Amino acid sequence: MQQKKIIIAAALVLLLILFGLGYFLYSPRTSQSPQETPQDEEQQQEEVVIPTISPDNLGLTFVARNDKKAVKFAITEIKDIQAVDYEVSYLAEGNIPRGAIGHIEVKPTDQKIGTNYIDLGTCSSGKCKYDQGVTLVKLILKITKINGKIYSAEKTLEL
Repeated sequence: MQQKKIIIAAALVLLLILFGLGYFLYSPRTSQSPQETPQDEEQQQEEVVIPTISPDNLGLTFVARNDKKAVKFAITEIKDIQAVDYEVSYLAEGNIPRGAIGHIEVKPTDQKIGTNYIDLGTCSSGKCKYDQGVTLVKLILKITKINGKIYSAEKTLEL
């Protein structure tokens, strides 16, 4: 009698395990990520177009150092500019993308803004290792005006 109860209990446990395994294997899978709505897709496809401003209208100069291992830029027409974000990008030997980014806040007393020389390579503890094979450097500016409007400007420099 005792042995029959143990066999029945074991059979019930085995049956529960089989049902659980069957449910796990044959139940429909649900995605972990939330479902996208058509509106979400439209928002992702919608691109924000930033108006451009001519480098000449900014009084923008973009020059290389004499050894062509560093570049700098300056903007002289800053009367209605609040801030400038910049990106200097280039390809090093082996088509390796390299660059630098920065931000400049315009003070009311500034007559012009710009950067010191930006090395085309890496520097640490006063020693620099310059990238080889750099022939073209691109400068992209994001200009925020005092009225809050945002503009972009680009200039390239052949070395």
